[in-house]
Amino acid sequence: MGDVTCKPELILLGIEASSGADAIRALSERLEDGGYVHSTFADAVLEREKTFPTGLPTNPPVAIPHTDVEHCLKPAVAVATLNHPVLFQAMGHGGDLQVGVIFLLSITDPQAQVGWLGRLGQFFQKPGHLKELTEARSPGEVAELLNERLLAPASGS
Repeated sequence: MGDVTCKPELILLGIEASSGADAIRALSERLEDGGYVHSTFADAVLEREKTFPTGLPTNPPVAIPHTDVEHCLKPAVAVATLNHPVLFQAMGHGGDLQVGVIFLLSITDPQAQVGWLGRLGQFFQKPGHLKELTEARSPGEVAELLNERLLAPASGS
């Protein structure tokens, strides 16, 4: 995933969100404040989520919302862990999932999207990775975990 890094200022731990849209807006604000996305990003993500939902039945369930590259300025991953899960539609079959972790993606290269999603899928399947992430005590800890195990060049971890 190349020059992508996850920075502590893009991590929200233990947030209160009334809905998936609320959490997406909170993360989008961080991305916009950091110059990673255009002001159109949050609305575009929410619109895409209606047609192409991104909830995944991992343990715990996660969502990986994203949108078209024209709303993105720099590649980034923003993450929120939620105090109380919020409802997302599951990818593919469209059932409801109570999601506790959201990975909001700013993707600037449309060719890279499949790679991003594949790496995330591998990360979610590795025993302990999501548990470690949800138990992290600081945004810095989460950023370090993701930079080492998700965003670093492919390795055995």
